[in-house]
Amino acid sequence: MLSAALATHERLAAAHALAWVFDTEEQVAAARTRELADLGEADVADAAALATARSVGPAAEVLRAAAELELPLLAGMRASCIDAVALDIELAEVSAAAPELARVSVGLARPLPRRGRAWRGSILVGTPGVAGADVAHVAWQAAHEATVLEVERSAAWLARQASSYEAVERTALGLLRSRARRVGLGDTHGRWLATLDLGALGSIPDVDDGTE
Repeated sequence: MLSAALATHERLAAAHALAWVFDTEEQVAAARTRELADLGEADVADAAALATARSVGPAAEVLRAAAELELPLLAGMRASCIDAVALDIELAEVSAAAPELARVSVGLARPLPRRGRAWRGSILVGTPGVAGADVAHVAWQAAHEATVLEVERSAAWLARQASSYEAVERTALGLLRSRARRVGLGDTHGRWLATLDLGALGSIPDVDDGTE
């Protein structure tokens, strides 16, 4: 049902904003019997995320219901053994190629496995040890999401707001790859990049720091 209702990347990305609507269990519980359309700013953690999620209509309620049905299962899972120090070290290292990382928060979300999502100043990535993702993979995924945010905010892209998801992704991938090589991280970045299926994006040229 969701794949049919969210058939374009734009609608799918808008639905993902639901992840930032609430940030506590208390908020979720207090709003459980009310539709998204009936919630106000005082009921949520991020009113802009709420408005974006609501823009996809009933599909957002279906996604919300599915997520809430899984909450007890997630709560019952054993906590992941994460080496937080090692992750912080990796994030600090890759930030040399992704300066936007210093301006965003990075959170871990098991359901993402080896992927990531970004919303304004917040990034969610998978958890080390889940689906084969190691600390380096998670750090580079965060670096990619931060670079996507940077590209979307750049003057060149703001002037072309009709730019497609594919164009933004290609630019972010090329920019991060170019920076990684420049700061001596080309090998570790290359190992992360090799895990991605980029066939749908076509050729990905290098991009200079100006993202122009």
